[in-house]
Amino acid sequence: MKKPSIAFAACMLACMLLSFSALSQGCVAIRNLTGFGQFSLPQANQDPVKWLGATTIRYSQFHDTYLGSDNLDVPDADRTFSQTLIVDFTLARIYENGWSVAIDIPLMSATRRNWQDHAVAADSNKTKYTTRAFGLSDIRVSVYKWLLDVNKPHRGNIQVGLGLKFASGDYRYQDYFHRKGGTVLAPVNFTLQPGDGGTGITTELNAFYALTKSVNLFANGFYLFNPRDQNGTNNTTGRTPSAAEKEATADINSVADAFTVRGGANYTMRDLVFWAGFRFEGSPKHDAIGDSNGQRRAGYTVSIEPGINYKFKRSILFAFVPISLYGTTKHTVADERVTDISGIYRPSPGGIVPTQIYVGLVLRR
Repeated sequence: MKKPSIAFAACMLACMLLSFSALSQGCVAIRNLTGFGQFSLPQANQDPVKWLGATTIRYSQFHDTYLGSDNLDVPDADRTFSQTLIVDFTLARIYENGWSVAIDIPLMSATRRNWQDHAVAADSNKTKYTTRAFGLSDIRVSVYKWLLDVNKPHRGNIQVGLGLKFASGDYRYQDYFHRKGGTVLAPVNFTLQPGDGGTGITTELNAFYALTKSVNLFANGFYLFNPRDQNGTNNTTGRTPSAAEKEATADINSVADAFTVRGGANYTMRDLVFWAGFRFEGSPKHDAIGDSNGQRRAGYTVSIEPGINYKFKRSILFAFVPISLYGTTKHTVADERVTDISGIYRPSPGGIVPTQIYVGLVLRR
């Protein structure tokens, strides 16, 4: 039995590198660090790969507001437009025994434009303003191991990973909000914050199986455990929170878990590889470890994920465009408490990203 082709291994590498990315934080908010994986088996007739470097650029935007799975069809004058650009740098050391160690360093730029974050409700003329955030996001260090011997031929293999996500990103980033009587400097909406303020534990599972020389299956799974409850950052964008919000801890940002599941197939044609798969990702209402107080974007989205990559001698250029098919937002713990305390139903609307774009370059040495 022959090993998977060099082109297949290379494209699998690009795909799994891609899997660290996720939805914009402005939607069903999972942070930019969700689901990093790598593929680097020793190749026939090639020196083993010792170092892997990658740069991935992800752009995402949303302007629709959902309550559950229902699009609220908000008028243009009331729409919130958010966009996120993340440039992620990855460096991995690959060992011949199937072990590897990687560090992931992302930079983030995000904007949010609306009137709701600024105008006083009783005095609103719906003039829209833009708030921005920029900086280093949360760094992650991970260790990976292929379960089957990488020095023997296999049609498939499974890789497991364990890592730490550090609270290196600013989770108290501030900008100016327009209020009655002037501007107020306050933390930006939590969907724009470069970091979440928590030290997290990441678990990963990456797998492939070669059906034929040209057709291959792949799968990725990722879960971020964020044990910290709240990060202490106020999310009321400069206004005074209500008594019910304070009592329900709805005025402070939560530190939420996140998950990503991917799977599909690819077809190799010389140095070109075509991808077709699905992506299921989101943030749960309740964390697996620790409490789930504070405000968060809870829910999930399901997308199809076409992609293409081209292999050069020691590098891979790739592009993927996940397209959302279905998504839903969840009523958070804090919103349920506000409803119980005030007696007025407080919904949990949020955005769902319709389209994302990922482009990147992988270098193998």
